[in-house]
Amino acid sequence: MKSIHKYITVNSDTLYIPELKQFFGKRVELLIKQENLQKSEKYKMKHFFDAIGKIEIDENAVHQLRERSIS
Repeated sequence: MKSIHKYITVNSDTLYIPELKQFFGKRVELLIKQENLQKSEKYKMKHFFDAIGKIEIDENAVHQLRERSIS
């Protein structure tokens, strides 16, 4: 069974979800649940900590951005 799982903020009564194209013409179940804020924060932090050690940061670029933002 194919499925998609997205965390989005609803800003309109019209949702644009390009991934739905694979389901055109098929019968599907659509479930919308309001997310618990604490759960959302935990989800974001989990992904933040998962990225540690996988992302290389260009310290020179960070320094240049800081210099530009101060000027």
